[in-house]
Amino acid sequence: MLSAGLWWHINGLHFLYSQFSPSTEQIIGDQEVPRSLPAAEWQADLDSLEQILQQRLIYFEDAYGSRWLAQRIDSLKPLVPDQTRAERILSVARLLNLPASGTRHTTLPFIQRPISWGILPMRIFEFDDGYYVVHAEDETLVGNEVLAIGGTPADSVAAALAPWGITSFAEPLRAVGVVEQTGEIPVRMRAPDGGTFTREFGARGAWSFSTLLYEKSLQEPVKGKWSPANAHPRAREYWLSYRDSTDLLYVQFNSVQNASPDWTIADLADSLRTIADARPIDKVALDLRNNGGGNHGLLEPLVDVLGSHPKIDRPGTLYTLLSRKTFSAAGTLAMELERRTKTVFVGEPGAFAPNMWGDTVPFVLPKSKLVGNVSYRYWQASLPDDPRTHLVPDIPVPLTSDQHFLDTDSAMIAVRRHEPAPRELVSLTEAERASFTGTYRLSPIHRAQVIDTGDGLRFHIERGRPESGLHPFVESDLHPFSPTRLATDVTGAYLERRPGSTELTLVWKDTTYALTPVGSSYTLPTEDLRAGRFEQAAGRLRAAQSSGFKLDIWVARALMARADTLEERGRPKDALRPARLAVELFPQSHWAHSHLGDIYKALGRTEEATRAFRRVQMLNPTREEAMREERRNLKPTGGGER
Repeated sequence: MLSAGLWWHINGLHFLYSQFSPSTEQIIGDQEVPRSLPAAEWQADLDSLEQILQQRLIYFEDAYGSRWLAQRIDSLKPLVPDQTRAERILSVARLLNLPASGTRHTTLPFIQRPISWGILPMRIFEFDDGYYVVHAEDETLVGNEVLAIGGTPADSVAAALAPWGITSFAEPLRAVGVVEQTGEIPVRMRAPDGGTFTREFGARGAWSFSTLLYEKSLQEPVKGKWSPANAHPRAREYWLSYRDSTDLLYVQFNSVQNASPDWTIADLADSLRTIADARPIDKVALDLRNNGGGNHGLLEPLVDVLGSHPKIDRPGTLYTLLSRKTFSAAGTLAMELERRTKTVFVGEPGAFAPNMWGDTVPFVLPKSKLVGNVSYRYWQASLPDDPRTHLVPDIPVPLTSDQHFLDTDSAMIAVRRHEPAPRELVSLTEAERASFTGTYRLSPIHRAQVIDTGDGLRFHIERGRPESGLHPFVESDLHPFSPTRLATDVTGAYLERRPGSTELTLVWKDTTYALTPVGSSYTLPTEDLRAGRFEQAAGRLRAAQSSGFKLDIWVARALMARADTLEERGRPKDALRPARLAVELFPQSHWAHSHLGDIYKALGRTEEATRAFRRVQMLNPTREEAMREERRNLKPTGGGER
């Protein structure tokens, strides 16, 4: 018994957090996590955090502003000596709450061993009509409205803890002054029958056996649940059903990950196509309300069928359901659907911005061992400089407590009832159609076209298709509201032609873009790259970035794909040019450095390969062992070809 007790004393927290947060435990490894730190070491961690973010966060100044982070850190350091441990942790978390929209991937996870906050035995969810207990160890509490915590109204507690709101952690409540101690926290509630009462809850550590059982119970998958307030993971990544009585095809899409090798997202898309081919389709509902993301690269088969099938790509047929839990790759999917289909968005604004800082790498602060995540990729899922902070649904359906507790899916009710409003359109003369048709420059990497198909006008925006022939960035029919104004399939997006001007104006939501006429032979930088005009492509990309234009993952992948093509053709020396340019334009990308290192390795340029692999190791600690192995396997061959 003594040896078991000693083992638990030494390894217990590591074991428990490996259950709740395996990714952070993997990064911490066998490093000792201090229980307390002197103020000077917390201040040193703040300096380390600034350095890490400057090295690893893509478009650092766009995310933070010119001096925002440095000024905040300078103002925080004098406060550290008088702060509690929880206040210091919240200060780090607030520094990672970046001011720019679309930066929510960069964060400090609260469930990790270096934090080890006490946990209340309940989950509180913010509905449109208040704060309610949705899960609790004492199940009789579920359904109660939370009125106040420690005497502070619930909405004031949520505001004090913004942007996280009311969580199940106790120490933050004390850190922001809601309670004076975390031993017994008074929570005032209103029961469904209208009666009010106050109950005290003791916060328990992760080492508590009852906490382990309760938290593990919340990790049990559930089937079929639609409400985003339900904290359980969903049992299936995706599933679909078709109702003969209503001709409604429903797809609950909970994760952008293949369910299995035998049931992939591509298979799901094939199933949708088969059903649409064989059955009458009145409406299709794609439910993303519980989808927190996954692998962006798996989305195209699903987008393609939803945007190309003649029974689905019609006004008033496709509906996409969103919630505050729709995030990351699910947000990318929503933006693909906005640009390329006739979908109607229903529900709540998603948790994503149309353009976002995406994929993350972890970091560890050297003194406290706090683990955070920082974005190294930029995803331009909408048009350049789209200022929207959220995708706002066309049919807003706020989530209320009654919907959740009575299992009333008001968003699906809205889908069934919705009928698109008729558009009052005009007919265009041949000359009026001709005044719109043509090729236009939209941005340094986007080309727009208005095409007369004979049946009507179509609008495309391209960013340079790879050899596989990927879709245009935007695809839409054009609907003439007047001889000078054409609506797109996207709500709030239209083209205008001003009398006497050769330019078109694209209004996309709240942003206006000038479309400048160019010749039909006008190429994009990625097309120059594939055509072998490397210097021309490189010059245009460098000029775009130096002007403040944010190049995204599309460009990075195009450069690495070109390097791969040249290597496959037996031209590794030529492959160095696009690989080096990828590192130059995207210095935060560990994949770009790894790719460059592989080419140097193939050329026998050991020293340069070593530098590249060390850079990968610095940028992404999860690849540390792999990069050490790469360096061990390097074999000098006299300097290699230059």
